[in-house]
Amino acid sequence: MPFGPPPVEYNYRCSHCQHEMKINEAIIDVEIAMAEFEGRNIKGFMPVLGCPNCNRETMKFAAD
Repeated sequence: MPFGPPPVEYNYRCSHCQHEMKINEAIIDVEIAMAEFEGRNIKGFMPVLGCPNCNRETMKFAAD
């Protein structure tokens, strides 16, 4: 593969409106780096993201 393997995508679901979408690993990496910089990163941390459907900070990692 000339550009390496495809990026990993994580399944996220909004706890308010139940909107689901795949989030690229690059976005997750930036959010984790910001948490480390602010001193709030813990082992196994998965950031909460903004939902594009209901415009709330309620998108959480969904393991399924």
